Amino acid sequence: MSIEYDDLRGYIKILEKANCLKKIENADWNVEIGAICEVNSEKKGTALLFDKIKDYPEGYRLLTNFIFQPKKVQRLAFGIPDNVSDNEVILEWRDKLANYKPLPPVEVEAGPIKENVLTGSDIDMFKFPAPFWHIHDGGRYIGTGDLNINRDPDTGYVNMGTYRVMIHEKDMLSYFMSPSAHGDIIREKYWQKGKDCPVVLCFGQDPMLFAASTMQIPWGVSEFDFAGYIKGRPFEVIIDDVTGLPIPAAAEIAISGFAPPPDKESRLEGPFGEWTGYYASEPFKRPLIHVKKLYHRNNPIMTGAPLNKFEPAWYEIPIHYAPNIWERLLAMGMPGVQGVWSYGRGGRTIAVISVKQSYVGHAQAVANIAATVPRGAAMAGKYTIVVDDDIDPSNWDEVAWAISSRVDPETQIEILRGHLNTPLDPAVPPEKRARQDYSMARVIINACRPYHWRKEFAEVITYPPEVREKVKQKFSYLWD
Repeated sequence: MSIEYDDLRGYIKILEKANCLKKIENADWNVEIGAICEVNSEKKGTALLFDKIKDYPEGYRLLTNFIFQPKKVQRLAFGIPDNVSDNEVILEWRDKLANYKPLPPVEVEAGPIKENVLTGSDIDMFKFPAPFWHIHDGGRYIGTGDLNINRDPDTGYVNMGTYRVMIHEKDMLSYFMSPSAHGDIIREKYWQKGKDCPVVLCFGQDPMLFAASTMQIPWGVSEFDFAGYIKGRPFEVIIDDVTGLPIPAAAEIAISGFAPPPDKESRLEGPFGEWTGYYASEPFKRPLIHVKKLYHRNNPIMTGAPLNKFEPAWYEIPIHYAPNIWERLLAMGMPGVQGVWSYGRGGRTIAVISVKQSYVGHAQAVANIAATVPRGAAMAGKYTIVVDDDIDPSNWDEVAWAISSRVDPETQIEILRGHLNTPLDPAVPPEKRARQDYSMARVIINACRPYHWRKEFAEVITYPPEVREKVKQKFSYLWD
């Protein structure tokens, strides 16, 4: 894996060179851009770069669909060669997690982000083409493909996550985090002491920083350190003199400010079309951020990552989720795991683990561990499916076949109650929402042949590999 770009602009050049970028001019920020993105996702289109957006000068651009899909775009973002299979990517990332060594950022005095620095009455968040993404959204969301940066007051650990951000006034934003997201845990510590939480937000940044912010990084591990490790070189940061927080030196747009306790000040935020494919949360009084300083590059590029019902996963190769489960299974001493994949909304609601059974209860033990692996606050993680080693977990047709043919629903399906879910899940009933109870059950499906009579199980209809290969070679013209 070799990542060649140094910042967002370098990455855009790579997208252009690979014919993975389309440029669009004269689109309206009011619904039209969101509709274009929806149609583009439906057609599995590539990255989009909007310019000359209605009411905005040329050069104030918006980049969407820039990292998640299609698969070619994801491979470019992570420097994954074309000749490496999807399953090999998951295996490589499993090893990366197991052998992680932090590569902290390097502080610098200056960077492109400081080309324009605004304070006081000069701050205007509406100067950027934040779209009205969906027709029933509660406002204009500048934060979808963004970074939220804060620091734990107890340990000094710097967290970076992606949470939605809505503009209220020129210098006032609101932001939503699912309960127990790392950023939420940190800001609550300030609020419980009656203090405002220092915050930095970035609205255009290196794709690798954005990728790290969406992954399941353990508590206490800075996403800055992880992103540097994955990229193979440390990121440069400047230190904001208002909050003391780091800002990526090559970011496009950033703000620093403070979020007061919500019982002191809040405003209605939402609804917003979320990753679940629904307007999954009603308007609610959310915490605010008072912007004290605004940074941006000349001709800034904002990044957007709106999701809709046509986008079933974030990453088509689920490196943000599957390797984490696999690495945890290894750490718990589980042998025989052959592969891990994930499906569903956000690529995170269904986990599939392939295992070579070696003892009674082996498959069930794997399922129990995988179903309870911490998946972050915004993880539904509703279904965990374990299959035999003859099933490719990345091939849903094979997984569905195993479920339909190897499962006795009475004995091989279990429900584990009371696990963390997300308020964005539309299946959370109104009475639970009212008391802010976002817990939900998880389902385990053991789709393996029962170990104690697996050898008596009906034989699979298939030809031996050597016969299949011989036919492929002899009649290759059928598949060319």
